Amino acid sequence: MSKFKKLLISVLPGIFLIGYNVGTGSVTSMSKAGANFGLDLLWTVLVSCLMTYYLIVLFSRYTMVTKETVIQGIKTHIHPALAIILIVALSTIIVSALTGLLGIMADVMSEWSEAALPWHISSLAWAIFFGVLIYALIWVGNYDLFEKILAVLVAIMALAFITTMFINFPSLSELGKGYIPKFPETAEGSDNSPFIIIAGMVGTTVSVFAFIIRSQIIKDTGWDMSDNKVQKRDAFVSAALMFIISSAILITASSTLNVKGLSLNNVAEMIPLMEPIAGKAALGVFVIGILAAGLSSHLPNTLVIPWLIIDYKEQERNTKTISSRLIVLFLTLSSILGIGLGFRPVFILMLSQASIAIVLPLTIGSVFYLTCKKSLMDQYVNKIHDIIILILIMGFTLYVSSLGIEGLISDLSKL
Repeated sequence: MSKFKKLLISVLPGIFLIGYNVGTGSVTSMSKAGANFGLDLLWTVLVSCLMTYYLIVLFSRYTMVTKETVIQGIKTHIHPALAIILIVALSTIIVSALTGLLGIMADVMSEWSEAALPWHISSLAWAIFFGVLIYALIWVGNYDLFEKILAVLVAIMALAFITTMFINFPSLSELGKGYIPKFPETAEGSDNSPFIIIAGMVGTTVSVFAFIIRSQIIKDTGWDMSDNKVQKRDAFVSAALMFIISSAILITASSTLNVKGLSLNNVAEMIPLMEPIAGKAALGVFVIGILAAGLSSHLPNTLVIPWLIIDYKEQERNTKTISSRLIVLFLTLSSILGIGLGFRPVFILMLSQASIAIVLPLTIGSVFYLTCKKSLMDQYVNKIHDIIILILIMGFTLYVSSLGIEGLISDLSKL
């Protein structure tokens, strides 16, 4: 096997995580940040990706030392009830997130079909098509296949957004200013606070799902602390690609929407707005990027609930069992039904992201406690610098959580 092929195989677990972190939720958040505030919030992308890298390494270290996943650690060393609460909370989030993801993909493709095809294909028809496609892939596939599919989708997504970004690339001086931390004033014509948008950007990047699934992947690969160098390189590839793709989306929105004084309320609005600026080629490229982002999120997210249950029961990770297939079928049908009933996908996805922000501090706090136990971690127990970093991250996630709760209450009151 060539060195390049070995390197590629070693970073596939990290690429798999991008499917969780960079999807239509990220496209929405980064696009809104770029549209409303130009390049002013680029620093938020950098800070979020640095936090993500640190937490991927921390969750991985716990599993490499103890040989148990984080869910198993919480169940054994804290309390089974807390593990069950986390699984129920995460499962509830997934149900709403899948409806939002599928709905946004369906809406975008429906608008694209009206502009590019001689006939219009409804959102519901697209939702059924994507739902059946994902279900078929999970029915016949396994983890190795999912890794390869997501690697291809992530490559397509990255190429699409990076290509679009370079059509109207800003000057290096403007780019540099975006990495200086600042809190811009509320954008004119927009009712969105920069703090709320920052919370959304962090919520889509610093994903509790990615960290928990990372722990499962580390256990499945059989890595231990002798593989720490490979694990850190893999985590770096994952965080670096998240940073590049997320930055590309924000820069694209800044150079197309912000310069014209236009704000953004959903991803679909970006399709017609980009056409007069970059032509039909950019329209097609951007649609491909959104589609790849949606599919690369929807596939792994559909697997989350079966994997969480398997994890808690400490069974072999196999999604071809009858129970797993029934769960995936239920998730597929419920997300299609939600679109058929007219649920607003962006609203549903925003509720999901707000809920993720609420669960995140609880999960990080649990791992903070576990990795501070010398009886578990031995020489790899948290050092002073780890404790300081984790306290800062916990403070930040608690603040983001408070914004998530505030937004959740506000949105539910409008129903």
